[in-house]
Amino acid sequence: MVWLLPGVLALLAVNAQFKAPARWRWRLRLLTLEFGHWLAVVCLCLAPWCWWVLGLVPVFLLPALQAANIAKKRGLVFSWLRLWFPRRKGRTVRVERRCFWREGEDQLDAVIYSPPGDGRSRTCVVALHTGGWDSGDAGEFVSANREIAASSDVVVCSIGYRLAPKHCWPTQREDLQRGVAWVRSNSNELGIDAEKIVLLGRSAGAQIAAACAFGLPELRMAGCIAVYGPPDMFFARKWSYPDDILKSLKLVQQYMGGDPEALSEAYRTASATEFISEQSPRTLLIHGGSDSMVWVEHSRRMSKLMSGITPCEYLELPWGDHGCDFFPTSPGGQLSLLAIRDFLRSTK
Repeated sequence: MVWLLPGVLALLAVNAQFKAPARWRWRLRLLTLEFGHWLAVVCLCLAPWCWWVLGLVPVFLLPALQAANIAKKRGLVFSWLRLWFPRRKGRTVRVERRCFWREGEDQLDAVIYSPPGDGRSRTCVVALHTGGWDSGDAGEFVSANREIAASSDVVVCSIGYRLAPKHCWPTQREDLQRGVAWVRSNSNELGIDAEKIVLLGRSAGAQIAAACAFGLPELRMAGCIAVYGPPDMFFARKWSYPDDILKSLKLVQQYMGGDPEALSEAYRTASATEFISEQSPRTLLIHGGSDSMVWVEHSRRMSKLMSGITPCEYLELPWGDHGCDFFPTSPGGQLSLLAIRDFLRSTK
């Protein structure tokens, strides 16, 4: 086994250097990048038997080193200790699942993350899940949502939305409106301030969150956090391919109901970039610079378009792949959590 491990480590290091062409390689790459510090320890332990594995240590430590450097530049406190000894505040957060809308066979749930405390009016984060618009559930990202609730002292309501191809846009916009209305109508029970609601979306959920935060000013959002999402569906359709890791051409077409030539208004209302103005909510964009699924240029373009018009913070994780914020104590998880925490504190 000692002689087999160096070869496995070398393959993991090579796989981590390139965007993944398949989902299984993406999962392996994500784990390697976010937990490479542990693989570096394995390399050090193997060095007496196979000295060349020491050359892999910098590769595996690079995400943590880059995260620490970015945190320092931004005035954030990155914890090397948490990489090795995870301490999670979110364990004290109460998690409850409730139905907020039902019609026929369709049901939408909200998973509520409530931090301990005196029940005073808190900011509420309404979160939308990943899944390429045709899968996913409000109950995902449990650990990450727990940590956001605990570290920022906010209530997180992760809400579901109806899925493609059965339901095309703007059905998801209607579902988000229902979810926000439900949150506001239950603000006393949830212990939140109905006028301090921030939308947070990841991947497909980021597109929905941004489109609604920017395109529906009547929602009165206090902020928007879009994590590795496509905020411009015209741009997303232009760069969709039938044979990439997501089969993105099919995903976009079944979600939008067709192509922009026939559905220009649907594409417009689904694109936050079409509604950028001085009245747009404060925004935080987070994206991995090495994302295998959603091109980082989506968030870069959004940041540039918002520059000088309305406040926008952009955090790019150079090593980061899709889902880099999934593990709260990993380099991507820590940095994303710190940025979200500071953003939410500034909305209070």
